[in-house]
Amino acid sequence: MKKRVQHLISGFVLAGFLFMAFGSDDNKKEEETSVEATNKTINTTEKKLTDVEIKEQLDREISSIDKGIDFTSYKESIESIQLELVLFQVWAKKINEAKSSNNNGIKELGEKLETKVKKIQVSEFPKLRKAYGKIVAKKLWVENIEVEVFGNNSKTIQFTGGIFANNKNKQETQETLSEMLNFLRFKKVNYKWYEYDDEYTYYDLDSKNDNEIVELN
Repeated sequence: MKKRVQHLISGFVLAGFLFMAFGSDDNKKEEETSVEATNKTINTTEKKLTDVEIKEQLDREISSIDKGIDFTSYKESIESIQLELVLFQVWAKKINEAKSSNNNGIKELGEKLETKVKKIQVSEFPKLRKAYGKIVAKKLWVENIEVEVFGNNSKTIQFTGGIFANNKNKQETQETLSEMLNFLRFKKVNYKWYEYDDEYTYYDLDSKNDNEIVELN
């Protein structure tokens, strides 16, 4: 009976942890709806453009990047981080369409934009991962769960807390986080139940490299 109660308590703690870090199911549905609406807008609102209009559009994107973009506001919340990922999606769509064009001038502009976007991604993804770690760490502090992002280009994220003495909690947490962690291109996730846990559980992620253009779903 005592063991069963301990498992129930552990389950409640995990539910609270996931709620605080990533929102309720209703919030998740709202976020999914928002992302779906954004993707729908990207895919359906643009009318068929002429080659001249496409060139002008690509020139504007390139000029905007050359002038410099302040990405600071994209690091303030989970939602704002997602918005920056959507921006990368928008650029990816323009790049892929340009590179598949029969117009050599459009192709050249698409390749030029691709080079610039790749450079931005290499710079931005490590910052997004660090920001994500800090945001989640603040949310989980009250649950006595520590979050750390470290390693080469901040590609490893580590969660340390008593709830991770239970393997089921590790698995459920990983299933919940895996999509976002892949979007942010983390390469490894560690779960420790205390700081000096030498036999901790880790997951290797088959995520894209920072310089690979984002693909639309």
